Amino acid sequence: MKSLPPLHSRRRFQRAMTIPELLMVITIIAILAVIGGQGYQRMINKAETVDAQMKLKGMYAGLSAYLLEKQSWPQEPDDDSESADPALWEWWKNEMEPYGIHEQEWFSSAHLRRLNREIKNAGGKAIDPSEIMDAVSFPSIFPANFDPGHDEPYRFMNQPWVMETGEYHGDDGVYAISQDGSIFKTMTMSHMNRARGTPPPGGGKK
Repeated sequence: MKSLPPLHSRRRFQRAMTIPELLMVITIIAILAVIGGQGYQRMINKAETVDAQMKLKGMYAGLSAYLLEKQSWPQEPDDDSESADPALWEWWKNEMEPYGIHEQEWFSSAHLRRLNREIKNAGGKAIDPSEIMDAVSFPSIFPANFDPGHDEPYRFMNQPWVMETGEYHGDDGVYAISQDGSIFKTMTMSHMNRARGTPPPGGGKK
């Protein structure tokens, strides 16, 4: 049985990586990292889409139960109010609470991620999901406003019952749910302006 050559002899057969080989390894690692990052981001986007759609379906179920009991759509106290109005949102929260729509059901994970990205860019501290209700003055989704009467919400096909309050999944519109429970994407005014090439108010300058 042959014995191994002395250690000093074996060292002569060891060879360091050349610069081209090292660059090749670094390139391969970088490519794998990019592929892995893209796959992770796709998973995040998919999870956020599912979360937003579940919130819309939950609100749809609550509003359907409200209609069944009250025979009319919830009538907002002030038609001139906007979804960002804390008083109007507080009214909607109280109105829908008995129908299974609790405070956290008004928020989506996509909204939280976008909010945290804006806070990070401004040098602030990220918001924990449990703190989002105290950190923002408007929800991620908001119901439409219909005239009183049981049939009013059903008059127009594909009329959104509930919509997202911002483009939390990119710039191709917002998710909404219609009278039959179908979820679809609808364009916002800013999206239509971008499609037409129309600059936002102020020419896009800050």
